[in-house]
Amino acid sequence: MRSRAEVFDQSDEDGIVTLLEPSPAEDLRAAAREAAAVCPASAIAIDDHQQ
Repeated sequence: MRSRAEVFDQSDEDGIVTLLEPSPAEDLRAAAREAAAVCPASAIAIDDHQQ
């Protein structure tokens, strides 16, 4: 599995997360789902119905 780091980046200074890949390829979707599942603030959501 490829890394969440290919989908998101997080600043060491302030902890702000930046979305790097809004429509990840199939091999990155599992990493994106994992990031959403473990996000302590529930700030990450997955929209599988995006066109």
